[in-house]
Amino acid sequence: MRVGKGCERCRHRHIRCVIPPGASSCAPCSRLGRICHLDPRFQFKAVHHVYQKSHGASAQFDLNWDDEQVWVDVSRPVTFILETDDLNLDEPAEEIDNASPSCDLTKNKAPPLSSPLFQATTPDNLPIISPSSQVPALQYNPASASPFSCQSDQDSALSHREASLMRSFIQKIAPWADICDPQSSFSTVVPQRALQVPMVLKALLALAARHDAILTGNSDWEASSYHGECLELLIPALNEPEHTYNENLLITVVILRICEELENNTDEKFHLLGSNRLINLMSRSASSGGVAEAVSWQFLRQAIYSSVVQYQPLQLNLRNYESSAMFQRDDDAAFANMIIFHCAQIIQNYRDGHWASVDAASWHDSAKAIETWHQSKPSTWQPLRYQAPDAASDRPFPEIWMMSPPAVVGMQYYHAACIFLSASDPLSKPTSDFELARSRRLAEKTIATHVVTVIGLSWSNESVQNAYFMACHLLYRFGYCLRHPAEQQGSLRFLSRLEKVLGWRTCWIKRGLEKQWADLAELDQPHL
Repeated sequence: MRVGKGCERCRHRHIRCVIPPGASSCAPCSRLGRICHLDPRFQFKAVHHVYQKSHGASAQFDLNWDDEQVWVDVSRPVTFILETDDLNLDEPAEEIDNASPSCDLTKNKAPPLSSPLFQATTPDNLPIISPSSQVPALQYNPASASPFSCQSDQDSALSHREASLMRSFIQKIAPWADICDPQSSFSTVVPQRALQVPMVLKALLALAARHDAILTGNSDWEASSYHGECLELLIPALNEPEHTYNENLLITVVILRICEELENNTDEKFHLLGSNRLINLMSRSASSGGVAEAVSWQFLRQAIYSSVVQYQPLQLNLRNYESSAMFQRDDDAAFANMIIFHCAQIIQNYRDGHWASVDAASWHDSAKAIETWHQSKPSTWQPLRYQAPDAASDRPFPEIWMMSPPAVVGMQYYHAACIFLSASDPLSKPTSDFELARSRRLAEKTIATHVVTVIGLSWSNESVQNAYFMACHLLYRFGYCLRHPAEQQGSLRFLSRLEKVLGWRTCWIKRGLEKQWADLAELDQPHL
């Protein structure tokens, strides 16, 4: 049976849409394993005229073009662009309208990902985990890359929408994760892996679609659809024996975790637990080099975010990171990862935020490690320009120009580590109620200074988008320590810019801070 209008994908690609009897999706979508969006089987009668009352009398109005209707004059022939992404090799060529006689697209069309022509290989010659042996990976064929081939420049394994989402991921989202990775694995290797592994592709498309929906204010149905398709591949792969797990699983789960973080006010942390378990099981991933190590360090930052904002215990086995080559290198990215690691150690020891819960020896070792790192930082990490803040002049944050993006993020994690050291100092246990109040006020003042500095690093280096995140996290956790009105209003402006530029939802954080500041201001009012 052939429907009159066809499903959404077939109409978009101008191909024949045929639904087998009793099927819930058309034949092209079934072959490609895509979701088929069918329109209701309604038949609408053509209307040539309507009746409407005019001045109390019924009159007939014809729905015909007026003789004086103005039409646009087309001065040259119209060119139609073919989109044949979903065409199969066995579809007859006559179904393609206006096909070029010099290039038979049906013969040069790349086979779908499910084709047995593709072999499951990776750059590291590792087997790719797939829930089905019928979904192998893409293999490059030099013979098909001839400069005279019509396929080489015009064909793509992705639809137009999927290619747009892939480009959005590479340009807008991947730089967040590549901040401390000189190889930029999320911008290069991960998209390449997505073309090889359907599970990675679906995760990438789900993340890009959700980010696009947040920025544009559109519905999240597309991201949810890709997310569901990804889980259909991921869950069977996770049910395989643990010794079969590889970096493709890790990439997929970490990307899905970023997708969860974008909905930070309703974050259910499903993929946080999955990533944590995978990295602890794959103990060599954090020091194996390549994309697996880059993904492991990205998840360490995700775990820190969850601990800071959501008060989740950091359950990673940090000893897996101690063998990383980061500790033997001396470039900016490695130096930034070192302070991120030390910050994670402090947060892991900090636990629930009480002085009694922090071991004095561990605290002292962490404080010494932070100071040693700060003293040994490269000279290139000195600010190109520094201007102190002046809240009285409505300039609440310092101006700090840094030379490299890793230096910006690294210094932010340094100040975050100092905040947690100040909040958990076991050496300053109060001996009286006054000492307790005084110690608390001094700690809050110190924390406020570090928070202001972290925001200043973000404002002063706007091109480093990853730097927005730590400032946002610390504002949520310790923003109540900011007491000056200029600092408070400046923080609200910063959060508004963060949501507008990155699509990271901050309205709920702003509402929470305003309430906290109002409550504290009311408590500080003198008693009459």
